Amino acid sequence: MALKLKIAVIGTGIIGGNHLRAIAKSESAELCALCDVNEAVVAPLAEKYEVPYFTNYKEIVEKTDAEAVILNLPHWLHCEVTEFFLNHGLHVLVEKPMANTVAECDRMILAAERSGKKLAVGHVQRYYGALRKVKEIYQSKELGELCMYTEMRSGDFFAPERPKWFLDKALSGGGMVMNIGAHVLDKLFYVLECEPMQVFATYDNVKNDCSIESHGQIHIRFENKVSANITLNGCGNCGSENVFYFSEGAIKIAGGKRMSKNVGNGWEEVPLETKDDPFFQQLEEFCKLVKDEPSEIVTADYGRRVIKTIERIYDCK
Repeated sequence: MALKLKIAVIGTGIIGGNHLRAIAKSESAELCALCDVNEAVVAPLAEKYEVPYFTNYKEIVEKTDAEAVILNLPHWLHCEVTEFFLNHGLHVLVEKPMANTVAECDRMILAAERSGKKLAVGHVQRYYGALRKVKEIYQSKELGELCMYTEMRSGDFFAPERPKWFLDKALSGGGMVMNIGAHVLDKLFYVLECEPMQVFATYDNVKNDCSIESHGQIHIRFENKVSANITLNGCGNCGSENVFYFSEGAIKIAGGKRMSKNVGNGWEEVPLETKDDPFFQQLEEFCKLVKDEPSEIVTADYGRRVIKTIERIYDCK
């Protein structure tokens, strides 16, 4: 590998923009190309970052010296495009969710094994300061044993600006459970480091013009006996709240950046250390993975675990 890992970013929407800013700050990676089917979006970005752009991802392997790609694509393309780049000798960081099904995850993992290249998944929330602090409290038993977790997420999943493929289960893999649930499961897997033992769920669709679920409620009991109740509502923008309940207090986090603690005397905000932006931290860990150094990046096996649990949730109906 060159001094800096040469990365092409495929998909230049909102999340792609976060990756571009991370690469611009990095001394471990450099941007070598951009790709997006929307030329009106990708052309000015390419001019800004002074790199070539393409509207067909296959041209990346033919016309650039990219060593790795970051994929920010509709979910139904994750498997196909990941396999393509791995088979052509490039490392891949694919945004969450890893794929629409476990079977697709298995295909991606097999392609990585056959190629000898690295495959990682962009579950970025483990780099949020509040979640890292929760894990520290959990492991130190500062507040005793963790008993249970609750999360309520409510946002307008059907806002007019959302791309229509999100509302087609065949393309997106699902609605609130797939898209928002994947974030919640990642938080729990990261903190608890154990497997779900029992999964119960109900979900439905009150938006009759689409094939995804508009809302759902999930109960999970983990192997360490911690339980989690998760309420996902895509029908209204009513905010969110998530709380870790310990035997000697509770921790509430908001947006990954704010934390409050309650030990029986009301909620008090907990100051957090200022860290670099999560996408920058994730990029640095991806570069370590490529160099075979110890890394905190989400592995493909971990990404598969998230999708397997989502499939268990959907099987509950």
